[in-house]
Amino acid sequence: MIAPLRDDLAFPVEIIKQPSLVYGYITVADDSGENKSRINGYIDELDAVRQAVFHIVYTERGYYQIYDLDYGIEAKQLINKSYNYFRIRIEQIVQDALYQDDRITDVRLINTEQIDHKSARAFFGIQTIYGNMQEHFDIPLL
Repeated sequence: MIAPLRDDLAFPVEIIKQPSLVYGYITVADDSGENKSRINGYIDELDAVRQAVFHIVYTERGYYQIYDLDYGIEAKQLINKSYNYFRIRIEQIVQDALYQDDRITDVRLINTEQIDHKSARAFFGIQTIYGNMQEHFDIPLL
């Protein structure tokens, strides 16, 4: 049996914010011209959030067992749908994914564009506790 939580503790509890220091990576082309990611030191704060956003948006929610069921985006909803459906749903889908990260405070859709009949691009403004950034994501529609 687990003991119930008590709110009458005799000592104060202090919550300490941990740093967001993570390995940073860069994408470089190898001798064959293929892009490969390589670890390039450490990154923190806004750069770490930017990298987390990239990983969240390009990971399908619930597909990889290594991730929690709240991690990633539900892009499957957009498969075989029209560009107009994409425009209507993409903001909510990305917000649902990114608001799981407590460093992200606001996500707003800026614009969308259709790349071709198989994919579309969405431009977002993202507000974090470290500052603001703009990102774009290419999402397959087929």
